[in-house]
Amino acid sequence: MASQIRISSKGFGALITLKWLFSCVSSTVALQIAIKSKGFGALHALKWLFTSVRSIMAVEMGTFSKG
Repeated sequence: MASQIRISSKGFGALITLKWLFSCVSSTVALQIAIKSKGFGALHALKWLFTSVRSIMAVEMGTFSKG
């Protein structure tokens, strides 16, 4: 039973992470539309996206090692 609760909470955490990531990407795309230099905006958005994903993965790895 305890393992099922842990799996369920990890699934919920993954769902929240994906929703957060999608909202961040959506806001980045919306901000890029406002940036006049599209090349720089795309580069900045990609750098920010990879940094965000890397930090999420670091948190998830910490969660898995504690779990």
